[in-house]
Amino acid sequence: MKLIFFDEAKNNDAYPHYHIGGVCIDEEHLRSIEEKISAVAENSFGNADLVRGTELHAAEIYHRKNHFKSWKDVGARIALIDEMMQILSAPEVMLIDVQINAGKLWDTQSPEEVAFMFFCERSNDLCRAHGSVGMLIGDRESDRVAEKYATSLSGYRATGTNFEYGRNIENLVDSVHFTHSHLSRFLQLADIYTWLLQFINRNGKSINDRHQAILKILTRPDIDLGPSKYKEWPR
Repeated sequence: MKLIFFDEAKNNDAYPHYHIGGVCIDEEHLRSIEEKISAVAENSFGNADLVRGTELHAAEIYHRKNHFKSWKDVGARIALIDEMMQILSAPEVMLIDVQINAGKLWDTQSPEEVAFMFFCERSNDLCRAHGSVGMLIGDRESDRVAEKYATSLSGYRATGTNFEYGRNIENLVDSVHFTHSHLSRFLQLADIYTWLLQFINRNGKSINDRHQAILKILTRPDIDLGPSKYKEWPR
């Protein structure tokens, strides 16, 4: 079985693109990947307890917020993101990238709903390609959002996805499961990946020094964030 942890980066008027990023890890590799992320937390905070004070949240690291407020050394914060990028580049971590160009949707279309539908399709495709089944695990923001996604997946499993060339979802099992991100190192890894998807899209041509510090890491031969499954829509 493969577990697929996902996070989202919402669109707004200044940035009309909605992202869902997922990390897909086979059950046999869960322990080793979790140990790598926990080691990053241990080195950063002195312990790897699953509490809010050790959560590796990309925006907070980069912008020095919450429990990173005392991290005045921008180099240290970039290095921490670098460590997580190295884990994302591990061959045991498969990546799923869905980008919805919200500014091109019809008024009746929801970027969240369209993105989740495509994410279910791509997750299902990845599991099928490996002769496996998978389970989706997301960051619990609210009971309303959790119920919406669970209901959507249930419908896709029963009748396929909604578009004209919709797909049968046969390799995703059970419901969408949710937990708070500070309680899951894998959700924190998905958070870093999703933040990077948005960051690259927004700042890929920037000459700002801090932007360039992240972008240069991406050019190293040991860093590979190429997704196993990808969807950008509409083009």
